[in-house]
Amino acid sequence: MRLAEQEQVKIGLVGASWFADLWYLPVVQMHPNAELYAICSEGGGSARRMADKYGIPHVFGSYEEMLEQAGLDGVCIITPNDVHVTIAEAAMNRGIHVMSEKPLALNLNEAEQMLRTAQSSGVIHGVNFTYREHPGVRRIRALVEEGLIGRLQSGHFEYTGDYGVAGPPGWRGSIAKGGIGGVLADLGSHLIDLAQYVTGDGLSEVSADAAFKHRDVNPDAAADAVIFLARSLQGAQHTFRTSWIEHQGTKGQTIRIHLIGELGIIEFAVSHLGSALSYTLHEGGKRVIDLQQNGLPAWNEDDPSSETSFRPWRLTDRNEVWKWIDRIIDRKDGTAAASVDAPTFADGYYAQSVMEAVMQAAEERRWVPVRSME
Repeated sequence: MRLAEQEQVKIGLVGASWFADLWYLPVVQMHPNAELYAICSEGGGSARRMADKYGIPHVFGSYEEMLEQAGLDGVCIITPNDVHVTIAEAAMNRGIHVMSEKPLALNLNEAEQMLRTAQSSGVIHGVNFTYREHPGVRRIRALVEEGLIGRLQSGHFEYTGDYGVAGPPGWRGSIAKGGIGGVLADLGSHLIDLAQYVTGDGLSEVSADAAFKHRDVNPDAAADAVIFLARSLQGAQHTFRTSWIEHQGTKGQTIRIHLIGELGIIEFAVSHLGSALSYTLHEGGKRVIDLQQNGLPAWNEDDPSSETSFRPWRLTDRNEVWKWIDRIIDRKDGTAAASVDAPTFADGYYAQSVMEAVMQAAEERRWVPVRSME
């Protein structure tokens, strides 16, 4: 019998926002071997409301108190980006496993510090890059790995939304709280991770342009739209585009991936209206891949926009938070599986290094190399 079947792991949350309610709290509560043990927020008010909703026994007004007193096995950090490093360091130095919201940190120096501490402390660490688990994304990765379109020549990756049209979207639009990249950190970090995940290839250098549409009325306003070119380590040419000021109609948010190889192309799109995946080969023509067998609705402009259409795996064991808990359980059992396909602080560091190079390239109007940790 697994140790996890006798003893549940105690999980705490730092942050009690709408996203904690959407993505973290229900998943931890559903996990059969995890206990939603503690939650904290500044002042404790929002944490108390979530505790009442989910039956969480311990509520704290600060993360320091929670980490010191709750006896946690793991902690999830769902806060503005500027405090990720402080909370994560405090947890890891106590031997507490950490799941961090993306991006990993406010800047690359903080991301490097977090990764080094994670490696030296030996804790289980994860970053919530959610879209790896989309069935369409996993299918793309498999098609690339099996060589369907041959050697990759170029790719186009975009992630857009319209929640910044009226103005900077809360702390995410603040340079001080979210970082100068703004939408690059919020949506672009997902794109950077997805590109590496589906192609198996990282980026070596970038050239970029960033738009600051709200800077004239708010000097703390971060980037609203970012476009960048990239060369990959294996020589492919890529383009990336992300924006939170692009009108979506009823789509909610939209991700598009277009890969061009020597033998053909792969095209993918997902929004709150559904998903579409196809490939076209030089010899053999076009084939549309049916994702409905994976529980995904086909893209339909007439369907109502829904979270289930966009991220249907949210409340399943494929959620990154669930998989992180599984890794903690395996560690307790002494059967930690190094092969678990889950994003870690190393992936968070990589995305942060690309973002930092992109914003430097946009400011200096030149190609900038992507830094790797020595």
